[in-house]
Amino acid sequence: MNKDKVVTLQEILDGKESRAQAQAQLRLKYAHQQDSLISVTVNMPGSIKYTSDTVQLIYFALRELRIKITEQGSQISEEQIFHWISGPVALISVQGDSHQCKMAAIQIEKDFKSGRLLDIDVFDWEGKLISRDEYHMPRRTCMVCDRPAVECVRSRAHQPEEVMGAVKCLLTCFYSEETQVFPEKVVFLASKALEAMLAEVACSPAPGLVDRFNAGAHRDMDFFTFIQSSSALVSSLLRCTLAGWNHTGDLSQLLPVLRDIGRAGEKDMFVATGGVNTQKGLLFLLGIVAAATARHIREMGSAASVPGILGKVACMCKGLVSQELVPLRHTKLDRKLTAGERLFLDYGIAGIRGELESGLTVISTISLPQLEQALAMGLSLNDALVHTLIVLISTTQDTTIVNRHNLQVLVNVQHQAAEIIKYGGMLTPEGRQLISDWDGALIQRNISPGGSADLLAATYYLYCVKDYIDKLAGGKAALPPDNT
Repeated sequence: MNKDKVVTLQEILDGKESRAQAQAQLRLKYAHQQDSLISVTVNMPGSIKYTSDTVQLIYFALRELRIKITEQGSQISEEQIFHWISGPVALISVQGDSHQCKMAAIQIEKDFKSGRLLDIDVFDWEGKLISRDEYHMPRRTCMVCDRPAVECVRSRAHQPEEVMGAVKCLLTCFYSEETQVFPEKVVFLASKALEAMLAEVACSPAPGLVDRFNAGAHRDMDFFTFIQSSSALVSSLLRCTLAGWNHTGDLSQLLPVLRDIGRAGEKDMFVATGGVNTQKGLLFLLGIVAAATARHIREMGSAASVPGILGKVACMCKGLVSQELVPLRHTKLDRKLTAGERLFLDYGIAGIRGELESGLTVISTISLPQLEQALAMGLSLNDALVHTLIVLISTTQDTTIVNRHNLQVLVNVQHQAAEIIKYGGMLTPEGRQLISDWDGALIQRNISPGGSADLLAATYYLYCVKDYIDKLAGGKAALPPDNT
């Protein structure tokens, strides 16, 4: 088919007749199962109907319809695409309710500015056209003005140059929208995971940890190393979130996918940091939480909740300890043990695997309520995060501390953190001074509560997600509708 060829009136009429025949044949083919029929054409003014633009618009519409039909629980029986000089045409036979199909079509026309260039007609199994009028919806507006399109066409209200100028603008919108390769909610959730990474390292003073004031009990990294590392992990966070968004079926099958993504992310991290492990554990934790969040929000929408997200985490990680750690007591490996494996064998500490398998109860019962309370009491975000970090240190079996030292050092650090909380933490001048002094003491003793820091990042992430869910439930969400 030659593109950009001027079409005659007779070819346009022949195209309409061919389309009607193809619709009738496809409808008859699946009449026994009472399929609905969707017909997609491009509303392209002018004498050239078959172009690269119109072909791409047809395939775009097909992609979006497939997604929405699947989300409705319907099945596609067959797709047909015709490359005619009068314009490309797509037909879809759907095992599903015609009214649901019409709502999917309307949603596409509504969600995308370029949807104005598409005509998506829906017929029931008997061939009846499902009209917007049945839903008391306004007619589609003109490309140039806000009046109903049918009125402007009949009255020839606009010059051809005006109409083609409007088409050009809509095509610009189309190619702009096509760069949105990820669903917007996925991008939002992944961006919050990155924000959580950066917020954790930015809150200061963070005793023994890299922060804006110093490098903590570390000699091979600083604040800027974490910025470089976090930036390198953007792709992995996005991929983990998308994996959760797209996943169907048993949640336990999602974890191996996330781990594979994580291994690729670790390589990116080591390249960015020159071989320094800044956030390997945090990537594992946030990747799982972000995937669980995406899966839960896609399923539940405004009915989503933090407990629901953490329930997904627990399901995804069920059996981690019994399957991966317990067998080590009876098996001799031909490789070096990881820190988590060694600590389990030496002290029985399940570490992050145990936390995840529990559904991160330390976050739901301690750190998230603590962060919300600190903010409600007037602390800045920085101070509320530091305060929550001290609480986490006082209650968490921080494997980073045990790995660097021993269990007794961990117990001593927990007691010191609890004592600081008794003095008010970041809520009082005395507590603030104690935290500042403690930072220096932990640095001198080479103590870094990295496990607590990871949980702080996950806590902040869930705080942001909870705020978003609350806005969804209240109808105030800043995000646009789901364009997937």
